[in-house]
Amino acid sequence: MIANRKKLRQSVSTSYSRVAGRSCRVEILPPTLVRSGFTIVEMLVSMAIIGVLVSIAVPAIGRARLSMQRTRCVNNLRNVAFAITQYDHLHSRLPASGYYFDPPDQPSQPFHSWAVSILPWVDQGNVFDKWKLEEPITSANNRPLTRSKIPAYTCPLDVSLSGGIGGDLSYTVNGGVGFTFRNGSGVGDCPMSWQGHVLDLNGDGNTCSGTVADDKDRTIFKRLGVFFLENWKVGGTKRNHSIADIVDGSSQTFLVTENVRVGYDPTDSIRSFADPHQMRSAFYIGSPCLYGDCNAGGVDYARSNQGTGQINSGLDSPEGTSPVPNSFHVGGVNMAFADAHVQFLSESIEGAVFAALASSQGLLLNGTPLEQTIVSGDSF
Repeated sequence: MIANRKKLRQSVSTSYSRVAGRSCRVEILPPTLVRSGFTIVEMLVSMAIIGVLVSIAVPAIGRARLSMQRTRCVNNLRNVAFAITQYDHLHSRLPASGYYFDPPDQPSQPFHSWAVSILPWVDQGNVFDKWKLEEPITSANNRPLTRSKIPAYTCPLDVSLSGGIGGDLSYTVNGGVGFTFRNGSGVGDCPMSWQGHVLDLNGDGNTCSGTVADDKDRTIFKRLGVFFLENWKVGGTKRNHSIADIVDGSSQTFLVTENVRVGYDPTDSIRSFADPHQMRSAFYIGSPCLYGDCNAGGVDYARSNQGTGQINSGLDSPEGTSPVPNSFHVGGVNMAFADAHVQFLSESIEGAVFAALASSQGLLLNGTPLEQTIVSGDSF
């Protein structure tokens, strides 16, 4: 130790400089000996710690992002439901699921969907003001508007979105058991399931005959849903509810749900949130009646959530071909009710409960083959 100190003193160098004519002695000490870098062991330990931190942080970030996307999806759905109720408040009725110009002697033309009707209540009044409601969505004025980007109409988890092109939609309204059509004989307003069966809802063997007997089917048809196709000005079909008509209770009746198989479609430029087509504007429950025949022995509400009519059954279907609740949430879908509250609905919900929640006036079906039981909040 003493020898080292001697060497250190001997290594001290002395220099002189002249400042203001005087000599100044400056001692320059040797630099302190500091070890640079770190050992391989320290580096490996540091890398291991960083790896552990990354392995913890990355899944946590992914879960946080997924949670944010789910929250946005629910909030958008809630905003859509609230906008629909605001439309009802102003017009004393709910909008049609879709409007068509459909005179008996002229080709049918698509006018617009419910999603156009409620634009002012989803902060899109500027788009609505440009819309020519007296023209079809295929017109030169309206077609560019069908590619508008409406943030409230999309769920971030919908992988079928356009990627910025516009026209997206992730939600559809409650159409009940089906829609109406005009048959080859020119008889209009005929109820049909989305699987293509003409519906004999009162089980009397009479369907779409053009006689007074059809009215019984139409009365039951209206009680089984909330939103319907209507004719724009000409065509004869006008059917709608208001929130006040929902005698089953607004907290126990579906209003709008997720459906990732609607909206933008790269194979058809006309398909967008504005498309009133029955397969792309509404969702339906599976028909409880075997091949559409609702006689006393042909009704089984278990069919309402089975097969191609089951919740989330159409996730791999082409766009616009699966008008049932569909989402990329595991195990079910988010559903907004007529009082605008949102609830997650299991994809395995009992068919009878699913059908009762879709019906707006199921309590008025007593005495028909489609009589429903009362649903309590514990059932779903």
